Amino acid sequence: MGKELYRTEDHYGLIVVTQRGNKRLLSFDSKLEQSSVLMDKPYYLIHQYTQIMLLGLIFTDANRITILGLGGGGLVHCLSHFCSQSAIQVIEIRQAVIDIAYDWFDLPRRENLHIFNDDAFHYLQSLQPHSTDIIFSDLYDAEGMSTCQAQQEFVSASFRALSEEGCLVINFHDKPQADSELMDTIKILFTEIIIYDAQQIPFARNSIMFCCKSSVALHQPDVNWRAELLSRQVKMPLMQIYRELLFT
Repeated sequence: MGKELYRTEDHYGLIVVTQRGNKRLLSFDSKLEQSSVLMDKPYYLIHQYTQIMLLGLIFTDANRITILGLGGGGLVHCLSHFCSQSAIQVIEIRQAVIDIAYDWFDLPRRENLHIFNDDAFHYLQSLQPHSTDIIFSDLYDAEGMSTCQAQQEFVSASFRALSEEGCLVINFHDKPQADSELMDTIKILFTEIIIYDAQQIPFARNSIMFCCKSSVALHQPDVNWRAELLSRQVKMPLMQIYRELLFT
């Protein structure tokens, strides 16, 4: 894992910060790399699954962004850098993780960026209807994906909080079964469901699901243009990923 820089423990378990070259890593009570940031270019997303999640920006006008789960803050760095005019709120249940993100991962302090120490589901329930345009959900603990974001109530609360053309982006470590109650709920609530199954990548298990409240012209000129523009803006290889997106 590299050179250990810091460790602490809270009610939820161990948190360790390590350094490997220019990459700083966050891990919980395991040897799994939960988050990593390039310290000289923190807005560049290292993990491909987070690059995939970024494509949610092409499906809605993301003036109000909600991020569930902070980790080392890679996605927050990226969105606060490239969406500097958007209002961004981040919800993280562990205050220790928030403190570490500021102290060890140079999490930016900006007027449009607000970090809240709260349970993600509780916070979603407190939001006003239609109060956010996009929700990025990447909730995990030492064992893997949090069960919270695999609950029907979580999906329903997200739907309620999203604007009329909003999009919920979820990182599933294990893709829901097509005939599961969770997928039934998603299909009932959302107009379009788009998926990228990262399991085709060696050693990856992530499946990224984009749940859109309005119709999406996937692989049509307007959305193609938005994908190309985003890819050029962030200088990440998003177009190949975009071409592999599928309706489900």
